[in-house]
Amino acid sequence: MILMKLISPTADLVTVFNSFWTDSPLSTTGKLFEEDDEIDLSKYIGQFKAYGKKDSEIYEEQNLQAFLEKINSVYHTRVSGIASIVKKLGEQGINSKQSLATKIHNGEMNLPIFVAHCKAATGNYTYSFASKVFSFIDAERYPIIDSFVATLLAAYEYDEKIEKSKWGDYAQYIKNYNAFKKHFELSEFSFKEVDKFLWTYAKILLDYWADIGVLSYDPVPFDPKTINGVGV
Repeated sequence: MILMKLISPTADLVTVFNSFWTDSPLSTTGKLFEEDDEIDLSKYIGQFKAYGKKDSEIYEEQNLQAFLEKINSVYHTRVSGIASIVKKLGEQGINSKQSLATKIHNGEMNLPIFVAHCKAATGNYTYSFASKVFSFIDAERYPIIDSFVATLLAAYEYDEKIEKSKWGDYAQYIKNYNAFKKHFELSEFSFKEVDKFLWTYAKILLDYWADIGVLSYDPVPFDPKTINGVGV
């Protein structure tokens, strides 16, 4: 049950929330809900600025294993066996971050295939981790799926609701995500920029809602039935 109406994700609001990740935030205040007055968000902005610097380090990292390890560490995805994943990718001729990026851009590697390789290497479906890897390589095509982003997408009222059972189907998730962007007229923004808005907003809400269980932030499940024959 949503107790208060979420703030509307306008283009201006997405821009402001993204600016929290930089050295020059466009504002230090904001509303948590439509009915609220603006509050001081300064204590949060320092956290997001630190994340922004870590993001820059991830983008700049060229070594494949270090790239994957930094994503795993910064975003707390708790994947065990990064070295095993790198070895498995090496068997597919992927020995560098650039070769992974090339295969992603030309369609030889999609997210479900990457998840399958991670499963073979580690024994686990590393779904959220995989979406972050792909987002850092191609933010225009690959949105992040994690508990924060998926929960807020499901909480917003728009014409294509994301049912929890569909979160594990990445192709369906992208369709729903695009419907969200279209409904709120955010098509000018990359998935990465909308991800940042949703994740930033969710992190702030965590202080206010988690204790009463309004937002559960449950781990996002992966549906292995979507592995075969799925392209995005």
